[in-house]
Amino acid sequence: MSFFSDLRKLFLCAGVEKETFDSLTSGIHAENQVLLRVFSQLAGIMFFLLFIASMLSNGFATVNSSTYLVCGMVMLAIMLCVEHLVPKHPALVLLLVYLFEIVLYVFSIRISMLHAEKPAVSAVAFLLVTPLLFYDRPIRLTALIAADVVVFCVMVLCIKQPDIAETDVWNMVTFGVVAVVTTLFIMSIKIRALAQSRQIEYMSQTDLLTGLKNRNHYEDRLKKYPEMCKSNLVCVYGDVNGLHEVNNRQGHPAGDRMLREVAEAMLAYFGGEHTYRIGGDEFVAFRMDVRPEDVSAEMERMRQDLADKGYHVSFGIAVREKAQGAFDMHEAVREAENNMFSAKREFYRQPEHNRRSR
Repeated sequence: MSFFSDLRKLFLCAGVEKETFDSLTSGIHAENQVLLRVFSQLAGIMFFLLFIASMLSNGFATVNSSTYLVCGMVMLAIMLCVEHLVPKHPALVLLLVYLFEIVLYVFSIRISMLHAEKPAVSAVAFLLVTPLLFYDRPIRLTALIAADVVVFCVMVLCIKQPDIAETDVWNMVTFGVVAVVTTLFIMSIKIRALAQSRQIEYMSQTDLLTGLKNRNHYEDRLKKYPEMCKSNLVCVYGDVNGLHEVNNRQGHPAGDRMLREVAEAMLAYFGGEHTYRIGGDEFVAFRMDVRPEDVSAEMERMRQDLADKGYHVSFGIAVREKAQGAFDMHEAVREAENNMFSAKREFYRQPEHNRRSR
């Protein structure tokens, strides 16, 4: 039972857990996009060179010219889609990957059928190599391999002489099995490597206590924000009041709970993509192309929600308008931090809080 369960997991998820594979979806799309951009360019160049050579030289069968031209045009279309459509619709890359692979399979079968007196070579070569170029579930790649084998065998039996057809069919079926086994093995290695790489990336960019982005990721991305926004950028700087007092009186687990509660609130109101824990009790969040008054209202609601739980956070805000020209992100953060300090001083002026220390 365990064997069949492992085999099922190998075909469906390349040997990793379903949750792990699902979490890699965006990474798989990104990797396939890069690979497809490179391979479609190389294939396009190859097909157009073959087309030109077939038109200029008697050494190339001119009957192949139309095949080279059509395949080259499809590769050009794939390249354009990768550049202009995939960035807006990442999931489209998988459809383009399979279009790319189908074109190669069709091309290899077409070339093999032109030489009916000889055993097929190109079809076998493409069968073995093509499934290894990209990332996907092995079950889908296996289905594509099986479809290629079936189409090839049917065409061989219809077109070639019986003795040549028998050889081609046995070769194709045998190497089809080899292609499936190889695909399972290589895809398992690639998916596990991708999962490990994503885990390392996550660890390097994430604050493990709160789950927010950490200071390293904050520093890496800070200068990119002026280009990321279209109209304006709002910086929110938050600092937890009384963390040291909680740690001293109730212990560090209580302080950690406080930080996690604040982080969950920041995540709920500002999202996880642009929210960071940059210090022990300091948080920064960025909102782009929104009304500053809306952000201020959200900030106040979040402050009240936390106060209802017994936690107090001082916030500061800074706004930068893109219409006013280039702006310095470090300066924007400093302004938000200074405004936060003003709010913190006001907090500690209140009688019920004036004995608390940071």
